[in-house]
Amino acid sequence: MTDTSTDERGGRVWDRWTRASHWFMAVLFAWQFLSGHFGWLPALHLWTGYLLLAVVLFRLQWGLFGAESARFGQMLGLLAEIGDAFRSLGRRRPGRWRGHNPLGVVSVFLMLALLLVQSITGLFVETWGDVRGPLAERVSRDIALAMGDLHDVLRWPLLLVVLLHVAAGLYHQWWKHDGRIAAIFLHGRLAGAVERRGAPAVAGLVAAAAALIATGLIAWLGPAA
Repeated sequence: MTDTSTDERGGRVWDRWTRASHWFMAVLFAWQFLSGHFGWLPALHLWTGYLLLAVVLFRLQWGLFGAESARFGQMLGLLAEIGDAFRSLGRRRPGRWRGHNPLGVVSVFLMLALLLVQSITGLFVETWGDVRGPLAERVSRDIALAMGDLHDVLRWPLLLVVLLHVAAGLYHQWWKHDGRIAAIFLHGRLAGAVERRGAPAVAGLVAAAAALIATGLIAWLGPAA
């Protein structure tokens, strides 16, 4: 069964799986940043890091095989219009793009790339309290230390991109008046949008299972603590 119903709020441009992965990444990143910065609960930080990696792996799969609006190929096609997106920033009305606009596409790719690298480098962190990344013993100490340094530094550009993404959502909600925040929170619909092709529910379940299995295998490779 696909997620393709239409009502007066407009066509659905973000399916349930896209919205769920979006909010899982948001909540998990907030916890990971705060717990890493303040040194809270290192063991929990490691395990929620595994979960964040699984969500990122799911989103990468969904960008290849998922709902139409979530697919990277469709999003990449919008980058040719990035100049038009910049020129439309001052106009106090919804843009012609329903779903991600070209600037939003850049934001999505940056966040996913940084989240993936941040998650991977965390697997090699040699020691944090009593916790050690599962792959720290699989590489030399120099590599593990370099990965740990990169993991520590990357949180700041990642935080900046996330905050810009949040600011863009608020801008669209209150300057462009396009209902974007309600759409990503609740129903995935934007006024005036053409209904996007969804994906079978089983596709999301398979992608989620594959992401969890891959992350579980990584965790199994080394000690969790």
